Amino acid sequence: MTVQRLGWSFAGRFVPVPEGGIHHRTGESAQSSPSGKQIIGERVSLSLLGDGYIEAIDSRNIEQKAQQQRKADMGIVGALVSAPILEASSSATEMQVGRFGWKSQHSTLMSSCADSLRNELGIRNPLYPDEYPTHAATDTPTPFDTPDAKTHKTELERLVDEIRHTSPPTRDAKLAGSPDAQAGDKLFTQIGCAVCHVPTYKTLPPGTRINGGTYRVPKFLGNAVIHPYSDFLLHDVGTGDGIPQAAKPEYLDQSTANKFRTASLWGLRFRQGLMHDGDSPGTEAAIKRHAGDATVVRQRYEHLTITEKHQLLQFLSSL
Repeated sequence: MTVQRLGWSFAGRFVPVPEGGIHHRTGESAQSSPSGKQIIGERVSLSLLGDGYIEAIDSRNIEQKAQQQRKADMGIVGALVSAPILEASSSATEMQVGRFGWKSQHSTLMSSCADSLRNELGIRNPLYPDEYPTHAATDTPTPFDTPDAKTHKTELERLVDEIRHTSPPTRDAKLAGSPDAQAGDKLFTQIGCAVCHVPTYKTLPPGTRINGGTYRVPKFLGNAVIHPYSDFLLHDVGTGDGIPQAAKPEYLDQSTANKFRTASLWGLRFRQGLMHDGDSPGTEAAIKRHAGDATVVRQRYEHLTITEKHQLLQFLSSL
């Protein structure tokens, strides 16, 4: 499904609507707007499978991908995002390399899920405790996520724990082993797709403290070799809609308005509408929409033979 982002272009800057920048299609309050142009954009809901492993990637690995792209001299300049660790208890805001959300606006699963709980499901929680400015004082308070009497865990904590225990989507083993898909795998690297859709990472060792010291990488996530096919950096590939996103308004970076995080390709064969807005009906349609940072790579794809294009698409269909 898609979530609709909504705001206004005001004095050359994007100003999100008060309710988390999300257009709530049901039960939404009347909203006043600044004088300016309304901007609406769609965001495809991202899969949560395997996100615990993504959280356990060393931030330095993502930083290295950004450096390598600049050295490759292909016009690819992925933007590294620093995002707040909302659950960190220190008085000063701690930051970490972002990796969750279409703008990599969250660096931890706890922060990301707290945002979704508040701004998509309407449940306040310790990381997002405030009522919306549009909430009428005469209305009953918005529900607040409190610990369960028996488990002493909040719904947010249980949700994050469950996501961390999910496995990444597996490949179609039969198709992946076919000669066409194996040839397509090599073409994927040769024409430059793997520069942004980075195939392989190894997670941090078990016991490593991350997220401002609030979380220790467990054994089942540590030292794991994973294949998400993303650099978790932001790129302008010509599909921007002028809407930046951030964990909270004070972290909104207007320079990201037309950039998106490289989509993870694991589990690609289970998805239909592709790209950030779901407007690409299939893999080849998505490839042809790539411009900006991805112009050179798309042009290389266009110069492949019919057979080579088939092989590459077969590889992608195995993911």
